[in-house]
Amino acid sequence: MSSVSQLKPFLEPKSIAVVGANPNSGEQAFNIVENLGNCGYQGKVYPVNPNYKEILGKRCYPSVKEIPGDVDLAIIVTPRKVVPQIVSQCGEKGIKAAIVVGQGFSDSADEEGKRLQQQLVEVARNGGVRILGPNTVGSANAFINFTTSFLKQTDIRKLPVGVVCQSGLFFGTVGRLRLLGKGLDLGNSCDIDVAEAMEYFAEDPQVKVIVLHIEGIRDGKRFREVARRVVKKKPVLVLKTGRSERSARAAQSHTGSLVGKDEVWDAVFKQCGIIRANDIDELGDLVRAFSYLPPLKGRRIGVVTASGGIGIMTLDACAKYNLEVVELTPETKQRLTAMSPTWYKAGNPLDIWPLIISSSHPFGETLRAAMTEVLGDPRVDAIVVFAGAWFQGFKPLITDVMKETADAFPDKPIAWCPYDGWLFDIRSRDLADKLEEAGRAAAFSIPDDAVRALARLADYSEFRNRTA
Repeated sequence: MSSVSQLKPFLEPKSIAVVGANPNSGEQAFNIVENLGNCGYQGKVYPVNPNYKEILGKRCYPSVKEIPGDVDLAIIVTPRKVVPQIVSQCGEKGIKAAIVVGQGFSDSADEEGKRLQQQLVEVARNGGVRILGPNTVGSANAFINFTTSFLKQTDIRKLPVGVVCQSGLFFGTVGRLRLLGKGLDLGNSCDIDVAEAMEYFAEDPQVKVIVLHIEGIRDGKRFREVARRVVKKKPVLVLKTGRSERSARAAQSHTGSLVGKDEVWDAVFKQCGIIRANDIDELGDLVRAFSYLPPLKGRRIGVVTASGGIGIMTLDACAKYNLEVVELTPETKQRLTAMSPTWYKAGNPLDIWPLIISSSHPFGETLRAAMTEVLGDPRVDAIVVFAGAWFQGFKPLITDVMKETADAFPDKPIAWCPYDGWLFDIRSRDLADKLEEAGRAAAFSIPDDAVRALARLADYSEFRNRTA
């Protein structure tokens, strides 16, 4: 069977057994059965625990073997010593997929945990059961309102993103990183690994971008082989932790992974065409860029700004990330000059404030006209726009201007920095959410972040062209 067919029960189950379920309810109950109901999962859920007849209004079964009908996925939340036995019962029942939530296996400090993980692997193979974990929150699929997390999740966003991680932290929001979409928390990766998860998401039509959080892996050769194939289909973004010697030791303790030297990882990512983020905030920026922006066909950038000083900062950022702020064509400059006061010389960067204060048209219309001229220039591949959230106080709304301009130029990325402040109590984050929900231009905190994200889009396009 292919990786796609074997991993499908983890992400599209129609029936679930929660082994070790409990009747506790509420914010701090960490109850998977309750969380599945709260997030709107529509499949069948079977609590399994010999100590109860009923849990949260559902009949409770003494073992998975007593459940009537087929079960696609078992979620095991029991003490570690009984896990191999339960997995064996799953095999006898015909359950082909199991998530082992508990810790204390290869991530433990004792030999018993390592022995139990080896036993778990052997039992699973003999019974034809695939294992996600141990030491995991499991899997999630926002498109079917499904999560196996024991942590309450109320904001499961339908993003075109496939997350492969070694920490359930990546099933939520951290800094500027906001996920989900679909996710697999590999935990200790005793069976399903990064390479197989990448293969699955490479074939998933709802996934546009693959995001990896890696502490370490066991089979570097297979990872490279799969990554080279997958990157030709979809962009792969990675946050590799455990970069220092001390953090590498901690990572090895966390999941029992083989971590390796950071410079080796860096070389592997570059060879494979994987885009590496240096921290969580940068990963969040890259997820937005690759989720919402079209491919960048070149490295030539136009800059439209409501602040001349920010325009200079953006020039510095473009130089830093090897993007070119191009000279606009004479025709474009002539049309922009016609929109400007006589004392202003239009160019790139384009400061739109002189155009706005001299125009009789609404602010939004002037901004749209300026963006249209710069994007329409054949020398420009993408633009960075620095224009404040306060524009939302005027008609047309700045979010509408961004959406309409993006529609008019579907092949040219628009990176927008909607800074807060000035005239109205309007939060730039709210406007960014509104814009991204429409799947149009992407919003960033500062121009440096926007330029860096565009540069990574360009890097990926260049890699694809070289290896086509």
